Amino acid sequence: MNILILDQFSDPGGAQLCLRDLAPEIARRGWSATFLAPGDGAIRESLEQYGIRNEWLPGIGSYTNGRKTIHDVARFALDVPRAILGIRRLWRGSNPDLVYVNGPRVLPVSMLFSCPIVFHSHNLLVKGYARALAASCLRLRRVEVIAASRFVARAVSSSIAANRMRVLYSGVPDVGFVAKRARGEVARIGIIGRIAPEKGHLDLMRAVKLLVAQGQRIEVAIYGISMFSAAGYEARVRAEATGISVRFAGWAQDVAAALHEIDLLAVPSGSIEAAARVIMEALSAGTPVVAYPSGGIPELICDGRTGLLTEQPTPESLARSIGKLLGDPALAARLSEVGRRQWEARFRVERYRREVCDFFESVVTAHAARSRAYERVPAD
Repeated sequence: MNILILDQFSDPGGAQLCLRDLAPEIARRGWSATFLAPGDGAIRESLEQYGIRNEWLPGIGSYTNGRKTIHDVARFALDVPRAILGIRRLWRGSNPDLVYVNGPRVLPVSMLFSCPIVFHSHNLLVKGYARALAASCLRLRRVEVIAASRFVARAVSSSIAANRMRVLYSGVPDVGFVAKRARGEVARIGIIGRIAPEKGHLDLMRAVKLLVAQGQRIEVAIYGISMFSAAGYEARVRAEATGISVRFAGWAQDVAAALHEIDLLAVPSGSIEAAARVIMEALSAGTPVVAYPSGGIPELICDGRTGLLTEQPTPESLARSIGKLLGDPALAARLSEVGRRQWEARFRVERYRREVCDFFESVVTAHAARSRAYERVPAD
């Protein structure tokens, strides 16, 4: 099989890490693949290690982080035709067997190809123009959709027939299970991922201040950088951290080490969280999770069994759940062990690779069968 992978980023966001996870299975099956995206991010090198060819997506530029301006929208409307013309030149005389679209911004570009198209919806499409654009593409062509969670699937279900959408949860490699031992005098709380408003860093700072005021001794480690987020948010987080012990550790190149350094992982994500990858990694590591019941998170965490979900998405509720876990070592140990079993049953990367690539094969096979059936229909 010859696959063209279209992406809107080459930096290591969640969708791009999922793509990196697929690369070994693509190579194992002997498929050829080309990655087409703007920028010169680190994902390119990761894919090259598995024989995936890199090309630069022409036409699509960078846009304002966070809320898009009218100028961004107008420029995007001009960029898409330029990208289509550039891809025509790159792929003149050839057609892939499958186009895999790993981001909504490049979905219109995929309409150029007559082969099967699979759109992987990793995130909730929040902006009205983004939803309308995606819906138009899904109705224009027979596009098959992979949704990262049922929460994400509901958001696109009105634009596509149920038999053309599959919910496939991501998987993560084994980061190494370390059973939680009794913590020291100072509790270590971590938050891992992009420093962005939807990830809830400000709520965590406020929750920790409440716990410190109650006499808890806490250190917070923030692993992440301001990627794809509005300018100035990190400065607000740093200002809110004044008066408590907070370490800005930068991007976590070694997620396993970060998870093993902390006593619990906080995931106070907002209402648009699709299916947080870091929760699956924490389950693998045996690191207890305290999370907001936002978006697709309740699909990953069983409250009181594999992690704790707060009653409300507020700093006060987050402080209560963190305090409950810190005050009950037996609960922390139980969540650690049961969470690991949940990762083994549901979130292994090998399962993810197999299911996604099997889906690719089924889409191509079904497309070939429809084409043969069409060719057999006699002309009037």
